[in-house]
Parts: sequence; structure tokens; C-alpha cells
Amino acid sequence: MPKLAYLPLLLLLGTGAFAQPAAGPLPGQVAVSQPGSVRDSPGEGSGDGILEQYIRLGLDSNLVLHQRNFDLERSRLDLKRARSLFYPQAGFSSQYTLANGGRSIDIPIGDLLNGAYSTLNQLTNSKKFPQVANQSVQFLPNNYHDTKMEVTLPILNTELQHNKEITSETIGARQADRDVYRRDLVRSIRQAYYQYLQTGKAVEIYNTALGLVKENRRVSGKFVENHMATREVVLRAQAQVSEVEASLIEAENQRKNAAAYFNFLLNRPLESEVLTDSSLMAEGASAGGGASPGSTDLLSRREEFSRLRSYQRITASNLKWDRAYLVPRLNAFYDVGFQGYGFHPDGSQLYQLAGIQLVWPLFKAGDNKLKIRQAEIDKATLDEEYKQLTRQVSLEQETATNNYRSALEALRSLTDGVSSAREAYRLAERRFNEGQALQIELIDARTQLTNSDIRYSLGLLSVLNRAADLERVNASYKFQITNHQSPNSK
Repeated sequence: MPKLAYLPLLLLLGTGAFAQPAAGPLPGQVAVSQPGSVRDSPGEGSGDGILEQYIRLGLDSNLVLHQRNFDLERSRLDLKRARSLFYPQAGFSSQYTLANGGRSIDIPIGDLLNGAYSTLNQLTNSKKFPQVANQSVQFLPNNYHDTKMEVTLPILNTELQHNKEITSETIGARQADRDVYRRDLVRSIRQAYYQYLQTGKAVEIYNTALGLVKENRRVSGKFVENHMATREVVLRAQAQVSEVEASLIEAENQRKNAAAYFNFLLNRPLESEVLTDSSLMAEGASAGGGASPGSTDLLSRREEFSRLRSYQRITASNLKWDRAYLVPRLNAFYDVGFQGYGFHPDGSQLYQLAGIQLVWPLFKAGDNKLKIRQAEIDKATLDEEYKQLTRQVSLEQETATNNYRSALEALRSLTDGVSSAREAYRLAERRFNEGQALQIELIDARTQLTNSDIRYSLGLLSVLNRAADLERVNASYKFQITNHQSPNSK
């Protein structure tokens, strides 16, 4: 018996599962996703396959994707805030103070005026000019209030414009980052679903193998009863049964784990039922129709390029702003309110104040030029990253294409081996039942059959996984915004 390490790729083996793979060129941009899409509908009249519905469910419910959407929404709100800074800003403030003690200043007003006042009183023979006491005024205002409405308006401020440009490009970068994860999630959901089907078919295969070895044990027992063989053939058959049963237990455990991971991607309870689609096997085996995808518009489809272009524009805006360090900032302001000692509602404390504020940085010991140089280095770095990303994506596309073609060729070469192993087991079983073959020959034929099934399922699964990789590399999955129903809903 083969080791269970091969078990996860038994996916597409079952009754009628050994379909011949259809020869054909590499799937095109749309056809790339077809190996992962299915035709059977979970509900009557539904036009979407089970896997496609699961993908849309995952895109709507995945927790990591929710976090990316929150980041995107936060960036959009930041842009609205940046735009609001260009409009007049108004604020109300009021301050009332009580004070006692502290520093003070002595004003000798009496010493300065009393002598003159006395002379005037003598000349006029009157007391029209009273004596004045010296004054002591404290610095801290006591019983003083200042209540005002202040309006400010930026007239010339390059920093606000720069902030708006940066925030706007940040939205594009976060949106591209979210879409990159969405495409990765689509591939993960596809391959997790394939993995679940693998383990399900593995259980099927080991159940079939268990039936074969139990029949072998029954026939061996009959041989012993009829004195046509010794008891060792029964013991050997029982050992085969025990080995297959152990493999079946592990296969069932792997199926549970595969279902739990698939439900984890969809943000569902880990024990939720996962529907299977039998048509996926035939579609995976016959994948290959369509035209070969071109790379002429790959730069426009891959969100990684959009994200990097946003970063380039952010860096360019930083450089532009750093170079404009000599541009002054000009703001206007207008205050209207009441100010004075005590409250007097008669209007005597009403005041208005308007003005223009100019801030013009002229010298910072070369710091501005150093910032410009840093921005130029950042821009050059991103330009090099763009070139590197272009080469990397081209390599990914070439590798994914070669892997897909190789998987198709390998699958075709394994088909004859599966048919031959089935026929060899049928003949060995008939000869054994007729007493013309040794038990070891039957065991060897069954082992060869299981190994052939495993190798074929490996190739079939590889075709599906490589098609999912190619879909991801070409960014060919088309996202839809539609209301959907869970495949498990009735």
C-alpha cells in the first residue's frame, strides 16, 4: 500500500473519474478560471457553480478583507478632511479670569499731578482739581473676560494642497492593496476547495480499497477451508485490511481538517458543511480550451502596478512640496467679540479685529536641500522597484504558464497507466479466484492500481492548482458586486 503522504491528492478518483484529459492550448484569460468554476447549482435554477458562490461568500465575509476595507474607508474620510481645510474655519472661545497678587507695577501718578493740581486750585480759588493717589497695577488681570468668534481662511498654503494630493493617492494605494489580497483570497479559496475534494475522494478510494482487501480475505478464507491454501494467506489478507483501515482513518481526519480550513477562509463555523461538485473532476481533466493569454495589458490588470504607481505619485508630490520651501504661507483672520473688565452689555466692550498673517521660511541651514535630495532618492528607488516588479511579474507569468502546460502533459502521460493498472488488477483477481495466481500477485496488482490512481489524481489536482495560479498571475478573475446566497442555504 502507498503511504498516506500521497493521500491528499486522491481528489478526483471515483466512479468514472479517469476521464482522458482533452488536449488543447493553454486556457485564456477567461478560461483560466473555468477549472475552478463549476456547473452544478446548489439551488434549483441557479446559474452559478458551488465554488463560484463560495468565492463570493468569502469575498464578502473574510475578516482580513474586512480590515482592508476599513483601511480604505478611513483613507476616503482622510481625503474629505483634507479638502475641508481649504474652507474658512470658525471657532468660538471665551475666557474669564480672576486674579490676586503676583507681580505689579507702581505708577506715581499722584506725585506727578498733585503739585500742578494744587497750583490750579489756588489760581482758580476752587477745588476743581482733587488730589490723586499713586497707583499700583498688577500684571494678572482680575475680573477680566474675552469672548470672541474667530474665522480663519488659508489664502496661500502649499502644505494643504500637498496633503490633499498625498491623501488622494493613499486611497488608490489602499484600494490596490485590498484588491491584491482579494485575488490572493480567490486563489486560496479555490485551492482549499480542491484540497477538500482531494480528501473526500481519498476517503472514497480507501473505502473501495477496503472492499477489495476484505473480499480478498474472504476468498483466502475459503481457500483455507477447502485445504487449497495455508493459513498464512488469511493472515496476510488481514494485514492488508488493517493497513487500509488505518489509511482510511487518517484520510477522514484530513478531510475534516481541509473542511475546517476552507470554512476559516469563508469566516464560517469550522464544522460547517461543505458542498461538493462532481462535475469539477471532468472539468479539471478537460481543462485546456481557449487562447493563450497575452501580456500586453498585464500591467493594467495587476493591482501591484497600480499600488506602486500610487506610491510613485506620492513621492513625486513630496518632491514637489520640498522644492517649494520658499513659497510663503498666507492666512487671513477675523475676530469679533467682547473684551474688558466686568460684563457690560451696553456695547462698550464690543471689538473687531481683522488681519493677514504671512509666514515665510528663508533659512534652515541647508535642511530643505537635504530633504529634496532624500525625496529624489525615494523617487529613484520606486522607479527601480517598478522595473523589478515588471520583470518579476513576467517571470511569474512565464513560470505559471510552463507549470500549467507541464501539468497537462503529465496528466496525459498518466492516463494509460491508470487504464493498464485497472486491467491488470482485474486479470490478477480473476486468476487468484480461480486458484491460478499467488496471493502476492494480487496484492502487488492492487498496490499498483492504488499507486496509479494516486499518480493520476496528483496530475489532475496539479492541473487545477496550476490553473488557479495562472488565473492569479494574469489577474483574470472578474470581481462582481452582487447579492448572493450561501451554497448551503436552502
